[in-house]
Amino acid sequence: MSFALMGRCALLAFLLFICSAADDSFFLPPRNGTKGRDIALILIQGAKSPVLGYKPVLEAIQKASEDRIWAGAPQHLLDIAEIQFAQKVDDMLKRMTEAGMKADRFVLMGHSLGAVGCQLYLTGSGHGKFDALILTGSTILRRYRNSSLPPTLTLDGDLDGLLRVSRQAEAYFHQVERAGAQETLDRPVVILEGLNHWSFSSGPLPSNVASHDLRAEVSTVEGHQLIGEVVSDYLAATLGGSVSGKSRMVQAVQRTGELLQPLLEALKMEGYRHLQPPCNSDYPTNPTCQYPKYPDKSLLPPAGPPRPLPPPDCTCGSQWVEGAAAMVAGLSNDVTLTLKDAFHDVSDVRPFHLPHIFHPTPGTACTKPEGCTINATTVTMPVYDLKDALDVGLWPITASELRSKFKSRQAMQEAAGMQDVNFTETDGSNPRICQSINRAAYEWALQKASPKVRARFQQHGQLLSFAEDLKSGFGLMGPTWIHDALSFTVSEDKKMVTVQSHYFPTPNKKLGDVPFIETVGYHYCKLLSPARAMEWIYVDSLKEFYGTKNATVTEILV
Repeated sequence: MSFALMGRCALLAFLLFICSAADDSFFLPPRNGTKGRDIALILIQGAKSPVLGYKPVLEAIQKASEDRIWAGAPQHLLDIAEIQFAQKVDDMLKRMTEAGMKADRFVLMGHSLGAVGCQLYLTGSGHGKFDALILTGSTILRRYRNSSLPPTLTLDGDLDGLLRVSRQAEAYFHQVERAGAQETLDRPVVILEGLNHWSFSSGPLPSNVASHDLRAEVSTVEGHQLIGEVVSDYLAATLGGSVSGKSRMVQAVQRTGELLQPLLEALKMEGYRHLQPPCNSDYPTNPTCQYPKYPDKSLLPPAGPPRPLPPPDCTCGSQWVEGAAAMVAGLSNDVTLTLKDAFHDVSDVRPFHLPHIFHPTPGTACTKPEGCTINATTVTMPVYDLKDALDVGLWPITASELRSKFKSRQAMQEAAGMQDVNFTETDGSNPRICQSINRAAYEWALQKASPKVRARFQQHGQLLSFAEDLKSGFGLMGPTWIHDALSFTVSEDKKMVTVQSHYFPTPNKKLGDVPFIETVGYHYCKLLSPARAMEWIYVDSLKEFYGTKNATVTEILV
């Protein structure tokens, strides 16, 4: 027998073994004595998550509901829901119908990767087959945000280590806040405090969950009860049940908005790209930005307008950077500052995008700081992790650094009418400007985080400290600052992470009245986004000492 034939025989034998393995698919008929409508609820398992682990949460949903819930959970080949998806759903509905189910309402519920499969199915071959969708430990993916999904509940815990709460804040912005849907409940988002990724199942943790999840602060039984109540209320609100169910859902969505408010505020301060797309100051579409156009200079023909143009509600720039520009200037309150930030790639040369003082005009200055008005612009390039494009919520979604170009402290103080400003002291050998801004971002996030989250972080999280800035030099391609990344250094005991920025300063000349090609009066910083600081406090800082990877069984099960 040839090796090729032996290989095919071995593969066939393996597939036969897999297909003949025990199938733990199950369904639960309605609880005895339950009245109301028959509703079919099909739960799709997460990857490598044993299907029997979902039995307790389905029982909790049945117990909480006023309707007759037929709950089925098919097991997929290799415990991966993307395999045999439609076939397994159809088989489970057939089994329940043969057992006496007379449902006219159909609900699909997915956990983790199973919830991703639900979205793929309902926007494809399963379109129109289900009346509602429930996502747990998951969220509506960005690519399905404007799709024709049925009414969809996003339900998660704030301690989900695989689908981070910051990603759910993004979901809440689009599905509830921006849509004005606090009461319409078309795509509500409900976050339950103290639940983690595995709170939606039970039993031993799959290896991937164990490696990445945070510890739950609510017992499995209590968590299932909370889940059951929310799902029951959602079914009542969506499928025409009790008025009280809808009222409770509205309250749950409102509580979620309050819980997510610190994260949402931080995302908006950053100018987070997945809330609203960034504007382009060369081709302004948002009148509220009030961009002064500069510098209209280019080494080669300008790149031209983006296609398509940003929408009228695009994000002008980073509110945090606008505030940071005042810290860079180091001026007293006697000076009135009007500061605008614009998002651009800091490597752009078609045209150049540089910070600039518009008033006083270059070459002039105020006679004295008292009563002086300065109008200036900054340039920022938020840098995001490439893995965020996968939209799985496992990795940070916020900017890993803000590459921000400021007018230097020397330039701003000279424009305000201050005399004999020493560049070496203000900028050239000052390693504390970017450091102070980054520390301020951290302190802002700590102050804005909820008291409960802040206390958890201070007890279990990896705290941040801030080292003095490192000065970037010149390389073959120009200033190395562009690629000198904001650094995060973990201490030997892993309890502290030190953040360090790189800065690049240039002395001012003739009050900025020089050709644009002369780089005068700048101070560039690598900044910690307040949103990244907030995400660190809520999620990433907890994984080392408050994750499930090193927890005992007792700690995992609360």
